[in-house]
Amino acid sequence: MPLSRQEQLSRHEEYIEREGLDTLVNFTENIDFKEGVFDAVSGKLSTPFPPEAGDLVRLHQLIRSRKSFTVLEFGVGYSTVVIADALKKNQKDWEALKEKPQIRNRFQFQLFSIDADKKWLKEVEKRLPSHLADRVHLSYSAVHIGTHNGQLCHFCDTLPDIVPDFIYLDGPGVKDVQGTINGLSFQCDERTVMPADLLLMESTFLPGTFILVDGRTNNARFLQRNFTRTYDMNWDKEGDVTTFELNEERLGKYNVLGSDFF
Repeated sequence: MPLSRQEQLSRHEEYIEREGLDTLVNFTENIDFKEGVFDAVSGKLSTPFPPEAGDLVRLHQLIRSRKSFTVLEFGVGYSTVVIADALKKNQKDWEALKEKPQIRNRFQFQLFSIDADKKWLKEVEKRLPSHLADRVHLSYSAVHIGTHNGQLCHFCDTLPDIVPDFIYLDGPGVKDVQGTINGLSFQCDERTVMPADLLLMESTFLPGTFILVDGRTNNARFLQRNFTRTYDMNWDKEGDVTTFELNEERLGKYNVLGSDFF
């Protein structure tokens, strides 16, 4: 049985306090919120879902342990603040190195977050602490229905022109998807989200690219079936997350991961 938000908070309290995440996110905000089966897809919520301590701690730990350089986030929220904090700490560790490797990366320790809801973008912009805001790039994109190899899915109209080494997939919302194909739409509550942007980007992923899909198991399975390169995939059923890591030989001396050096 999934842990309650209070149980998650208790389990991760030590990490949250040690990393100072409790100064960035109010983990008790609306903690007793009870969502219905269609709340997540209704498109009618006027307040964000309460912060999930387990999800946010996992995200922070992964970016810290992998020493990620550049993060792409689909769907803004509490996660945006937590990712920015992890990147700031990665940068501090990097700057402490006596000898730094040369890498081909113009956007070191930067977060690019994209969302289809202008309201939430403004809300997150207000919540960003000033000491983190300069490394966060928020952008809006409309989302339209489409197909990939004849399969129903959807794509953002505009993506940040970057090559991230860490991707967090937690957006867009199903009701953000515009358009129909043969009478089918994503305004149907029973239809799961199916972003295919990563399939468009896949050919230029660098070996070692790591993807965290939050929930969205149907989407993760769609990606698994349609990715054409070699990934280590793991589905954490209890945590309701799926991860992919591009497992290929490195391209050369400039294709490095932060975890190789610090």
